[in-house]
Amino acid sequence: MTLSPTSRRLQAALPRRSLLLGAAGLGVMATTLTACSSGAGPTLYTLSVVPGQPAPGGPRFVEVRQPTIASGLDRDRIVTADSGYKLTVSANDAWGDSLAGQISRTLAGDLAQRLPGTSVFAENDAVSTEPQAYVELSVTRFSAGPSGAVQIEAALSVKGAQAGAPDTSGQFYMQRVLVQAPAVSSGTMAMVEALSQLLGQLADQAAAQLRMMPPVPPESSPVPASAAGSHHRK
Repeated sequence: MTLSPTSRRLQAALPRRSLLLGAAGLGVMATTLTACSSGAGPTLYTLSVVPGQPAPGGPRFVEVRQPTIASGLDRDRIVTADSGYKLTVSANDAWGDSLAGQISRTLAGDLAQRLPGTSVFAENDAVSTEPQAYVELSVTRFSAGPSGAVQIEAALSVKGAQAGAPDTSGQFYMQRVLVQAPAVSSGTMAMVEALSQLLGQLADQAAAQLRMMPPVPPESSPVPASAAGSHHRK
């Protein structure tokens, strides 16, 4: 059968059309594989204990409670700036652990260094004694503030213990605090270092209040776990 000129042109075009479609499909597949394989994980950061001035005094056992964190800050990715109206969140930098857990453990370490005669532990740590005082923190800013300075804004409270809980009827200290460091321009690492330093300043204030607390009478001292049965805080 003799093909018309139009039919011959269509038949010649079919292999080239199939080749182009196949090449396009391979291009889409290559792009998808590249996107899947190039997803590197974020850089993780942690807070660090900062040495202070050790001094005697304070209760024998102190618990740092899990802090309350403003919902805008309570995320995996690090909030690098808070203008008051806008939060800037890093696309590549994240906390290595929950921010609340890091703050409580770091603050406990700061206090233990400043109160050498006191056993300080974070809430939810497995311990075998009841605290004689509690330190609590409610954090509303933990980043660079509107001026560019690194800031911690929080409510700090120090309370005596009563029947295994903070004693709000007795002597306690509560203060709204704002501590800040000079503006940093060298990235997230410098900001996290500055935040660690500022937590150390909050620990200085908490340690001073703990030293001012009246001593706990011997009959009110916690009963060791070996005598009262094993006890672990949940």
